[in-house]
Amino acid sequence: MLKTAGIPNSNLYALMKSLRIRLFHIDIWRALLVFACLGLMSRVYADRQTVSSPDGTVVVAVDDADGLRYSVTFDGRPVLVDSRLGLDFAGGLSVGRKTAIVGAHSTDHDGSWDNPFGQRRIIPDVYREMTLDLEEHADAPGKFRILVRAYNNGVAFRYEIPDQPGLERYTVTDERTEFAFAKDYPCWIGDFSECAECQYPASRLTQLTQHLGRPHVLPLLVELEGGYAAVAESDLIDWGGMFLSALGPRGDGSLRPGAKAAIAPRKDGCGLVVGTDRRVSPWRVVVLVRNAKELVNCELIPTLATPSQMDDASWIQPGVSAWDVWWTGTNSTQPEYKGLNSRGDTRSHKEYIDFAGEMGFEYQLIDWFWYEPMNHPDADLTKPAAHVDIPQLVAYASDRNVKLLLWIDWHDLDRQGFDEVFSQVVEWGIAGVKIDFMNSDSQETVQWYWKVLESAAKHHLLVDLHGAYKPTGLARTWPNFITQEGVLGNEYFKIRENACTPLHTVTLPFVRGWLGPMDFTPGGFLNRTEAGFRITQPAEVVGTRARQLAQTVVYFSPLLVLCDSPAHYRAQPGLEFFRDLPTVWDETVVLSAEVAEHVVVARRSGEEWYLAGLNGAAPLSIEVNLGFLSDGEWALRVFEDLPESETEPTRIGETTRAVKSGDSITLNMVSAGGYAAILSRSQP
Repeated sequence: MLKTAGIPNSNLYALMKSLRIRLFHIDIWRALLVFACLGLMSRVYADRQTVSSPDGTVVVAVDDADGLRYSVTFDGRPVLVDSRLGLDFAGGLSVGRKTAIVGAHSTDHDGSWDNPFGQRRIIPDVYREMTLDLEEHADAPGKFRILVRAYNNGVAFRYEIPDQPGLERYTVTDERTEFAFAKDYPCWIGDFSECAECQYPASRLTQLTQHLGRPHVLPLLVELEGGYAAVAESDLIDWGGMFLSALGPRGDGSLRPGAKAAIAPRKDGCGLVVGTDRRVSPWRVVVLVRNAKELVNCELIPTLATPSQMDDASWIQPGVSAWDVWWTGTNSTQPEYKGLNSRGDTRSHKEYIDFAGEMGFEYQLIDWFWYEPMNHPDADLTKPAAHVDIPQLVAYASDRNVKLLLWIDWHDLDRQGFDEVFSQVVEWGIAGVKIDFMNSDSQETVQWYWKVLESAAKHHLLVDLHGAYKPTGLARTWPNFITQEGVLGNEYFKIRENACTPLHTVTLPFVRGWLGPMDFTPGGFLNRTEAGFRITQPAEVVGTRARQLAQTVVYFSPLLVLCDSPAHYRAQPGLEFFRDLPTVWDETVVLSAEVAEHVVVARRSGEEWYLAGLNGAAPLSIEVNLGFLSDGEWALRVFEDLPESETEPTRIGETTRAVKSGDSITLNMVSAGGYAAILSRSQP
């Protein structure tokens, strides 16, 4: 029997019984208290959930107190406030109106990915992710999920639609996502364009349009106190592309500063999105940076995209391409076709191939009218027109170590079928295709992008999409997607005045540029002042020759298509900058940047650095430090504006001098000017 000092054995049982009763009552009260606390905690749990970036500077909060909403702070300041989340479905089903958060869990990720076709080789991928399980308790209930990621330089979230009774198939009729900013900040956003060929004028958030028929093109760039925010999307695979419209007024009539998602409608009239097996929206992205340099260098859009779907990308060869006579608007052997109707023939294509071979370019692009009729039920992409001998040109180019690219109207490709067309062009020896005129980011068009890229990858064909929507990271998913348009580029110099202005071209790195590859087609050598420019044939460009050189480095494109003709290039000052010009980079450093004012970048390929700068309409002198160089002596070969370039934009200075790491140099740019330089190791 148990014995306890000081207590008789006869009394021990009674004492222990008494203690057990007391402990029982205490346990009951403890249990009740725990349950009460759990009830309180469940209410708190359901009301508000937060996730912060690894460095703690970005915080995202999601709550269900009054419909599903979120907010974002950056460096302790509110950026997005009381912004709605949600989707509406046909049949009355919804998420976001009467939604409860019923579960949450978080994970950390610390990784990186290798990008052999980008602006830097190794890209970090470090974030904290919060997954929220949701239940909608409206008239038509459902279960949903939201994934939220907090990066040190931004926020991303997306909707998931779990398979459930009544949602085996679904139609999204509205996306309720808002980006409601804390203040009426200055901003830049694109005018409406079905193919992102637009300018990005300065505005304010309360001045955005509510016209759903003509919403704004992404991205939205917002100037905050102490930094910038930018709204974009990534991993657009099976959804309609996102545009933005104004939030509209509050109850008191005052305007809410910010924007609401406006999804491109389906072509068949069936809402915005018809659900398929993927059951997930694209990432809604809000980039957050402290200065414009960080924005230009942002890689968040490709980082959020689905990784490469290709087992082998070793056959993909980035490089420089000559174009054909379409851009200049003149062809001496077919003078009847000029301006927008200009077309190449076998003889003129050989001139461009010769030039590409002389310069060491990898490609020459054969543009439209190599087959006839175009965009027509009778089009046959396996039968070249009489004036363009494709097999002969392929052989001619091969002798000069040049490969050919072919332009295709997407309607004709779609009618005839990917496999039939791609099999034939590969049999000819064609390296890639430029597909044009999609002019949509409806869900059907987005799905078509995937199909065409998948088929082209199977046939080892590069793809350059024109008439395309803005980049959403798809070039990471399909690396053969070597570049895309989605920009108001140099071709507009032959189309309309006041389009590709100095302001527009210096704004591009801060808006369209950081989204992804940009086929701007720089390199015009008929350089004119703004006052002296006119739409004519051959095509002219506004700004100095040094500016056109600089754009080939500032504007990232793994396939760099130079627009002008051999006749305008040969024996011209500045041409040597194009020789052996890299188009993908191991490292990129932004040395100086102010939105819509100037940008200076340095990019490294192997042991060489390329340095380039652009300004706006105002002359600029700016000092930059060469601290990014490794130790030792370097040769700085400069192509720059001269004082006389102000009135004679074709004038350009070329000098070479020795520099070392830590030296400071001054970049002098005239109105609509530029600066381009190559830094190479000096020979001992």
